[in-house]
Amino acid sequence: MALIYPVAADLPEPEDGSEPDFAELAADLSDTWLVEVAVEEDGDDACFGPLTARAAWDLAVDVDERRPDWLVSVVPLHVAGTADELVALFDEDDEG
Repeated sequence: MALIYPVAADLPEPEDGSEPDFAELAADLSDTWLVEVAVEEDGDDACFGPLTARAAWDLAVDVDERRPDWLVSVVPLHVAGTADELVALFDEDDEG
């Protein structure tokens, strides 16, 4: 399976077979999401969205089931704000 999606690092491991908490993904990361599909390393790429967290997950899983050799990513579409605010997000991580 080549399905990539974000998870919070501080969350406990989910139980086998459990689905992501879509409300939490939307609240923590973004209200809108993209599904990126890479067919081959140097091949065609596509991006679909914006979608809700649930719709993006469903689309990514469906594509992955049909073409497990493709790389499918679920990506938050989020505007952090100004360049200073974006840099501050990473600076805080470095200082901790």
